[in-house]
Amino acid sequence: MKPASLLLAVLFLSVGLGAQTSTQSTAPATPAPRQQHMMAMQEHMQQMKAQMAKMQANVDQMKANAANIKDPAVRQQADLDAQMWQMMVDHMQGMQKMMADHEGGMMHGGMHHPMHHPGAKGTPPPSTQPQ
Repeated sequence: MKPASLLLAVLFLSVGLGAQTSTQSTAPATPAPRQQHMMAMQEHMQQMKAQMAKMQANVDQMKANAANIKDPAVRQQADLDAQMWQMMVDHMQGMQKMMADHEGGMMHGGMHHPMHHPGAKGTPPPSTQPQ
């Protein structure tokens, strides 16, 4: 009877181990939520860059078209429109740069360093040495 019991025990253990191995290997490898977020941010940044390039091309075309307008009042309005759109593109480029800088800091452990938030005027930063 002992060999039969031993055989059954080995059989159950091997089936249990096989089941654990198969569930681990068949599970799809999904990135961690933080990694998914970073991937989505990178994709968004690429889309934003492409959109800004198109906008800049349109603004450049507006400027070129404005230069060909004969009526001074209409030309001035077209120039103002182009200037306003250029300000918008410049603002978006600044925002994109800030986001890229922030993203780079987050990828390299940013936001985990102590920051000094000044208090009253003349308040020194907190000491980093143990007391």
